[in-house]
Amino acid sequence: MNNLIVSMNAVLPLMLCMAAGYLFQRIGLGDPDFYSKCNKLCFKTFLPIMLFVNIYDSDLDAASDPWFFVYALAGVLAIFLICMFLIPKLVKEDGRRAVLIQGIFRSNYVLFGVPVAVNLYGSEHSAPAALLAAAAVPMFNVLAVIALEYYSPTKKGLKSVLIGIAKNPLIWGAVIGLLAKAVNLQLPQGIYKGIADMGKMASPLALVALGATFKFTAVRKNLRDLSIGVIGRIAAVPLLLLPVAVLLGFRDVQLASLLILFASPTAVSSYTMAAAYGHDSELAGQQVVFTSICSLFSVFVWIWLFKGMGLI
Repeated sequence: MNNLIVSMNAVLPLMLCMAAGYLFQRIGLGDPDFYSKCNKLCFKTFLPIMLFVNIYDSDLDAASDPWFFVYALAGVLAIFLICMFLIPKLVKEDGRRAVLIQGIFRSNYVLFGVPVAVNLYGSEHSAPAALLAAAAVPMFNVLAVIALEYYSPTKKGLKSVLIGIAKNPLIWGAVIGLLAKAVNLQLPQGIYKGIADMGKMASPLALVALGATFKFTAVRKNLRDLSIGVIGRIAAVPLLLLPVAVLLGFRDVQLASLLILFASPTAVSSYTMAAAYGHDSELAGQQVVFTSICSLFSVFVWIWLFKGMGLI
């Protein structure tokens, strides 16, 4: 029973925030443009601040295992390569191929990973989760652009890809946090508290905005391809990579971080990027919605299972 309660406490706050966003949108508290701006605000300010604070507060010595990061990034790359091989055999349209490839390998780790780690272990022990975000975000962006470019009717070129990666605010939040730790920066209490409070806004506001974007239209015509994307993201990826992580000896916050990396839903930004490259943005948006809904239950089951086995 205790493991069940811990699992619910890790996932239920995320579920309630998303449900609240959906309710707010349904009763007219904010229009789509308002929630789109909330998403942009979180991405450019509050989420980078959250990463900075988690790194600033953490014991980096506890996150220094290089094999943890090697396995995480190798797993992401392996899923990407498998998708690049399999999806073209299952889907005919290039615009849908790119959407599904991106939707399966690219998880919403920034939004789910650190909050779940903090819920389970506290912010002082969440360094592996925060640092994994700093490593995974650039890789997600690079691989997503490769897939989108490969199937895109209009090529954007490598230069724009590199500029976009360099301007990513999540990367900068993590880099500044690492620099602050490297020079042993001691922020005045008042400044630290203000920054930390803004960091605490990131996850609830982003989840509320995500819930407000849920739309259940035009599902029937996309049902086959949508099912491929949802099953691939929510079932196939974690079933393939998490047992291997356990066999390799990852435990506690490391295993919890890998769990969220491989079992969390498709990244919200995949919809924005799919639209920008002229791909099937409707399918991309539906994949974000339905993987988000399904993952709330699947992540709960994984946490409950690993807690029951004494692994996290």
